[in-house]
Amino acid sequence: MPSLRRSLIAYFLVLLAFALGGVGLLIDRFANDTLTARESAESKRIDQEYESHCADSQKKFDDELLIQAQSLGREIREKYTLLAKQAVDDSLKRFPLSLAVHSLGDIGSPLGSVVSTAISQSPSSRNLLFWSFFSSPQADERISRSFVEGSDHPDYFQIHIPRFRQIIRSPVQQFDLPLDLEHDPINDQNPQRFNVVTVANGGEYRRVIYRTKLHFTQTRFPTPQSSSTPRPRTPDRGGPQQPRTFPGGSQNLNPDSFYPTVYVQCARPSSVLTDRLAEHAAARDERLARVASETAESLSDLRFNVRTIYAITFLALAFGGWWLVGYGLSPLRKLSDAVSRVNERDFRLPVEKSELTRELVPIHDRLTLSLESLKRAFEREKEAIADISHELRTPVAGLLATLDVSLRKPRTAEQYKGTLEDCRAITKQLSHLVERVMTLAYIDAGQTTTNLAETDASKLAEGCAAILRPLAESHGITLTSELERSVELSTDPDKLREVMMNLLHNAVEYNRPGGNVNLRVQRSGPGIQVEVSDTGIGMTPDVQGKIFERFFRADPSRTTTGVHAGLGLAIVKEYVQKLGGTIAVESQLGQGTTFRVLLPIEQPLAV
Repeated sequence: MPSLRRSLIAYFLVLLAFALGGVGLLIDRFANDTLTARESAESKRIDQEYESHCADSQKKFDDELLIQAQSLGREIREKYTLLAKQAVDDSLKRFPLSLAVHSLGDIGSPLGSVVSTAISQSPSSRNLLFWSFFSSPQADERISRSFVEGSDHPDYFQIHIPRFRQIIRSPVQQFDLPLDLEHDPINDQNPQRFNVVTVANGGEYRRVIYRTKLHFTQTRFPTPQSSSTPRPRTPDRGGPQQPRTFPGGSQNLNPDSFYPTVYVQCARPSSVLTDRLAEHAAARDERLARVASETAESLSDLRFNVRTIYAITFLALAFGGWWLVGYGLSPLRKLSDAVSRVNERDFRLPVEKSELTRELVPIHDRLTLSLESLKRAFEREKEAIADISHELRTPVAGLLATLDVSLRKPRTAEQYKGTLEDCRAITKQLSHLVERVMTLAYIDAGQTTTNLAETDASKLAEGCAAILRPLAESHGITLTSELERSVELSTDPDKLREVMMNLLHNAVEYNRPGGNVNLRVQRSGPGIQVEVSDTGIGMTPDVQGKIFERFFRADPSRTTTGVHAGLGLAIVKEYVQKLGGTIAVESQLGQGTTFRVLLPIEQPLAV
């Protein structure tokens, strides 16, 4: 037999497990979403920092290349200025100025004629000797040698001076850096350009192309004869200064057009930048892995703590719940003890409502009603036994008395025949009483069956009225019937006949001489109604509530025969319920009684 205490604690623990599991899932999902969002935000920040570091490294890499290129630009200007100044000074010391100019012109310099003309017209004729130095082959050699011998630049570089078809390379450089001025637009608005180039040896380099000019407008060379004598300055006459004109034409000459353009290329292997970016990527991946590991560790710690708390909570409530449930069931145990003290002599429940919990009060009330019903049932059983004993004792005593009288002295054949007829009548009464008691016993045991058949209730009622009409007439009572034609229903005709016969017999027996009994059968909604009314003695409300009880008689004085043992209406009620119907009674004391039986037309095939 299962224990209520164990069942309650089991139900409680199951509910607790589901509740804790649901809460755990919600906590786990919320924590997972929160930690995932935090990890995503942290990863996004790390990626942004990585991109910023990569951009900074790229910019630093390019800035270093640009600084090297600018440094080379300054250096080549300084070297050209120094070497050109030395070459001019040497030329002026050894040769007359005109001879030097003609010698430059004989060399075949493209600037020879221009220089010769400019010397005769301009006080700055020595500067023109400086420009003529650029076309000298000695300049290429001396400049290249100076870069090769004294270079301390860590990167590969290459310097182009297109006007003089001059290229200067890094001393360790074994390849050429291509320069395509048509596709690499380098001008005053865009003086530098960064790109990646692949050279002949298959290497990939990132380079910068830097454009500059050799500016020498501030360079002045002193006159050899008297370097300390200042040259008189031409006073400013105001207005715009007229451009210089040269013999042989009136074309204006812009001095900037004489400035040679220099293209400086500085290059480093792309692997250097790639290595820097790879370091940043490795640092980023390490940080991302650390963030992911910390997130997973935090989630694992949270889950472990939640499981630990749940396990402790579950165990604590399991052990504490056993005691709490036992304490909560103490009123039920008290009620159980009170019920166990109920016996056949005392049906009172020895416990008060105030001693029980609110949930047990309805049980207490129902138990009290049940015990009262049992008490009445015991009393009825006692009365029934007494009534059955009385009902059996009366005909048996009459039978014995009849036989004793007949045996006291010899009798004639006619007298013996009368005695036997009396004994036969008394035996029929005993048989009828035993049959009814057995019918109720079968009903209580559930051994009665219902044999359904299509039945015309009107014809069945007409047959019952025909049987009871002679009895009614013998009592001076008129039996009438109001029967609707063809009232078909599915029912047990034998049980329905027993119901009608009992109701008609009671209506005749409990009527007054000269009274009336009316039998009516008609359709009523989804069923049929059988109504038996009389003008008899009637019943009080108390009697109406007891007439269907076994061995109850509304008129206790009617004990002359076993027919009035108080079992007829009890059998009627049981049969009506078996047929799926209901029975009701209306009565007024001294005015008569009406019984109404309502039966369904259709019933299940097996009841």
